[in-house]
Amino acid sequence: MTRLALFGHGRWGKNILRTLEGFPDVSVTLVGRGETAPSDIDGAIIATPISTHMALALPLIERGTPLLIEKPLTDSADDADRLLAAAEKSDSLVQVGHIHLHNPAFLKARELLPSLGPIRYASFEGMNNGPFRPDASVLWDWLPHPLSMALRLFDAEPVSVQAWGINSLRPQIPALYDIGMVRYEFSGGAPLLSTVNWLSPEKRTRLAIIGERSTLVYYDSKPEQKLELYEGFGPLVEGARLTPQTPSISYPAYESGQPLERELRAFVGAIAQGSRDRSELAFGARIVRLIAAAHESIEKGGRAVAC
Repeated sequence: MTRLALFGHGRWGKNILRTLEGFPDVSVTLVGRGETAPSDIDGAIIATPISTHMALALPLIERGTPLLIEKPLTDSADDADRLLAAAEKSDSLVQVGHIHLHNPAFLKARELLPSLGPIRYASFEGMNNGPFRPDASVLWDWLPHPLSMALRLFDAEPVSVQAWGINSLRPQIPALYDIGMVRYEFSGGAPLLSTVNWLSPEKRTRLAIIGERSTLVYYDSKPEQKLELYEGFGPLVEGARLTPQTPSISYPAYESGQPLERELRAFVGAIAQGSRDRSELAFGARIVRLIAAAHESIEKGGRAVAC
């Protein structure tokens, strides 16, 4: 039996608890605000607001407790680096909950990527009516999704970012943007364009990858057929002449399974195996630095900032 402590009983925390209750080999202790985790646990999960992650995670990491932290890891690059240093010192397992990396549809998209040809660009849309977080901007809420996917998909690293933010709901509170437009330039040449929004009547999570031969769309908001493959998409290029084509559209099949269940099962399995892997923690810290750079670009009026 794997004994876990769960910090956070909001919407996502309830989803985690409901999923873990289906694991016959796991028991869960709920840890309330101001409480500490029991000393006899095998691991802990933090699903609290981002501003609390550092204070909750650091003592657990220092005592060597295996930890799963909901994205984003922290709300500052300095805090992310402190957690990474603490985990290296205690030689402890720390994972970060980037849920799309466990989605069977996304995993299939990774398989299909070579068939698209050289990538021209990728475009992400993340929007909903809220949530309106009191401690973080829409960039911290949404950008972990496209960044985690792009870093897994592309054999390249972001080198610079330009970003623009709109604070229409709480203009008196600096940096609490509810709308953001962000462009990351990658070393491979294909940019990632992201539009994120808390003021949308439609919920949408969509990543389009435009290649020279075909285009693939990962549409997580859809209940099924989350992948759309447009073969022969884009014009024929003959010098300066562009001739439109009519693409053929198909819906690639992928394995079944819930991403959250897969993510939690991977964490429980890592605990059982005694893993001390910190690659996911370093990955999460990299994403924090990339989002912090986007905020810096907004503060500089959209000027390019090195990543």
